[in-house]
Amino acid sequence: EGVVRLGTPEDFATTRLPGILRRFSRAHPQVALEVRCDFTVTLLDGFARGEHDLVLCKREPGKPVDGVADSLADGGVRVWREPLVWAASPHLIPPEPAAPVPLVLAPHPDLYRRRALETLNARGRPWRIVYTGASLAGIQAAVSAGLGITVLPRDMLDAGFQVLDAAHGLPDPADMEIVLLRRPGARPKAVDLLAGHIVRSLEPAGGERAGG
Repeated sequence: EGVVRLGTPEDFATTRLPGILRRFSRAHPQVALEVRCDFTVTLLDGFARGEHDLVLCKREPGKPVDGVADSLADGGVRVWREPLVWAASPHLIPPEPAAPVPLVLAPHPDLYRRRALETLNARGRPWRIVYTGASLAGIQAAVSAGLGITVLPRDMLDAGFQVLDAAHGLPDPADMEIVLLRRPGARPKAVDLLAGHIVRSLEPAGGERAGG
């Protein structure tokens, strides 16, 4: 019995998490789940204020979670590693190497946004932001309409999307990790049960301590 407050990035919540939470709710019907979807930075701010018992958040592979002190990273476990790709509509003509890349991105401080811009800047590839949207559905719709290109996990590509890569003059956006953090002191059995269930459900991809 009890309430577990879980924070998660929207993209992870729409792909891997629904089935995991459905199985947990069936196995533990007396545990009430309160799930909040938001940007990783916003989730971590709430985590620091004690608003969440567990948080699934993105981080650069092998690096500490930005903005989380060691005292707040109790129980941090890497649970997923997702390869990122450049996603575009098949109706979009890839830009010439000297032309700016039209980007469809979430607003700052989204980590995929940061990865896209840092990757292009490191290659010296010009870019311009043509669409900014706070929802995953909005970003996917803008890409589907051919407005521009975005960075997404490979397993989140819509069936009609194409992947652009080095052959189109775009550098590899590499991988991102998902880490599960547990709030210090959040030790009710319900929290332990959900944390263990998430880790076991994603175990082939992770199971490492947050320190790497």
